[in-house]
Formats: sequence, C-alpha cells, structure tokens
Amino acid sequence: MISKKILFKTSQKFILLSCLLCLLSGCVPILVGGAGVAAGYAFSNDSAIGNVKEEYRILWDLCMDKLESMDAEIHVSNESKGIVKALISENNVSIKIDTINAKTQRLKVSARRYFLPKAQFAQKVFFKVIEDFE
Repeated sequence: MISKKILFKTSQKFILLSCLLCLLSGCVPILVGGAGVAAGYAFSNDSAIGNVKEEYRILWDLCMDKLESMDAEIHVSNESKGIVKALISENNVSIKIDTINAKTQRLKVSARRYFLPKAQFAQKVFFKVIEDFE
C-alpha cells in the first residue's frame, strides 16, 4: 500500500517536471492562457443597472446629492448626456442615466479600483441612490 506522504511527494515531482518541460520546450499557450484569465477578470462586469420610475431631473439631482453625501470628488459632470464620473474611497465611479420614457430612466453605476471591477461597490452606490424611491 502506498502511503499518502509518498503519493504527495510523487505528485509534487510530477507537477514540477511538467512545468519545467513546458518552460524548456517554449510552450507559450500555457503562459498565454494564464494571461487571458487575468485580462478576462479585469474586463468583467463592474456595474449595477436598473430602471427607475422617476423623471430625469429628479433622478439627476438625487444622484448628485448622494455623491455629495458620500464625499465624492466629481471629475466629470454632464447633465445633458447624463454622465457623472467621480472618485469615492479610491474607487472610480461612473453614473450613466438614459431616458427610456418621460417617467422611466435607466440608471447604470459602474465602479473600478486600480482597473479591477468593483461590482459590490457599484451596487452600494446604486442602492444608496434608489433607497429614497422605495
């Protein structure tokens, strides 16, 4: 019967040998595959999106008030395009408001920190904005 210790050492040697052979043979697909996973994560979904049954102007004012209450450093604010870009707690936050009809707006909040998506922070900002409508 093979002991667990011998089996573990054998599997370690096998993995090390496999990695060494891949590197020595110039096997680039393994390295590229690892980079693809990192890039896929960096560009994954980073936003919270929802429809809000309210007039555009009221939603815009509420977004600006909530950003102010969260001590946001606003970098871009364009009311006619419905875009706000701000920095909150080292997170780059983007808010986009699109009009569906006169009484319904689509609100999209995106958040990133150091180019990595922060979906939970985006959801936090999104829910802070819409909490007054409930």
